[in-house]
Amino acid sequence: MNRRTVMKGAAAVALAAGLATGAVAQDKTFLTMDGFPAGSTPGQFGIAFTQMIQKKLPIEIQVSVGKPATKSALDAAQGKVDLFLTAPTINQFMQTQTAMFKKVDAAPELNKNLRGFINYPLGPYHIVVYEDSGIKSIADFKGKKVFLGPPAGAATTVATQLVAGASGMEPGKDFDVVKFDWKSAETAFLDRQMDVYIGPTTVPSPSIQQFALVSPIRIIGLSDEAFSSEPVKKALSYPGRTIVDIPNGIYDNQVNEAPVRTVGSWVGLGTNKDMDAELAYNMMKVFWENLSEIHQTAEWMKVINRETALLEMNIPLHIGAYRYYKELGWDIPDHLVPPEAK
Repeated sequence: MNRRTVMKGAAAVALAAGLATGAVAQDKTFLTMDGFPAGSTPGQFGIAFTQMIQKKLPIEIQVSVGKPATKSALDAAQGKVDLFLTAPTINQFMQTQTAMFKKVDAAPELNKNLRGFINYPLGPYHIVVYEDSGIKSIADFKGKKVFLGPPAGAATTVATQLVAGASGMEPGKDFDVVKFDWKSAETAFLDRQMDVYIGPTTVPSPSIQQFALVSPIRIIGLSDEAFSSEPVKKALSYPGRTIVDIPNGIYDNQVNEAPVRTVGSWVGLGTNKDMDAELAYNMMKVFWENLSEIHQTAEWMKVINRETALLEMNIPLHIGAYRYYKELGWDIPDHLVPPEAK
């Protein structure tokens, strides 16, 4: 008996033993995902989604955090990442080559490579200060240290518009702008390295609640006059922008005596057009068939349902997701039908 025959025999025995014990590992598909910190709304969604997919399918998803959503969109469009946080506003900026994509000549063409899976409300922009700061309105930001969002981020553009519409003040001129990513900004606010934290997040938000555990907080809203201003009207003109009230008393140690009105934001889970159609179909099937379990991971996730999943979406669905939704009998708007299905 030669060496090759012996090796074949040994392999056969090992395979048989593996089949008998169920120890043979299935071939896995490895995916990459740009996520957000665990305490954020997108971070919670990303954890729930990846855990469910990896539990039910032979898929392993490697998640990285800290990258601006604008960079994630560009990377996804170029096939450098498989799953990412989509945002209607970012897609709009890419389509029109405006805002942070003004100098990115390829942005409109790259946007054509992006595809959607699910949309959901990210939550309202929370404008948060500590009560002992003495800040009662946006006009009081003058001379203060303010976090508007990560550099070159879409949220930063919106936060800047809200401040401008409410006060007419300019970043860097009337107040100091502190520059952090989301996670670092939370830590800096907790350490009193800044006076104002602005960011979109769910209601209630674990991130905002941790601020309130340190010291009483005030959430600042926008006046009717601010909503009538050109900067705020421009912010609301983008896809994925709504008007939302943040209730008083929603957080422990919140001093507001009445609800405050602000701007809400939508985001979603996306990919690129080149993801395998069967893979995308199977992920959507697992997600929706186990939605009740997803809902149990965080109270706010109950807003993710058949009625909201396609709202505010302004990129086509991935062909695999489209096929699954059609099988369920969903009504798919024409602008969400992928070119690959036409």
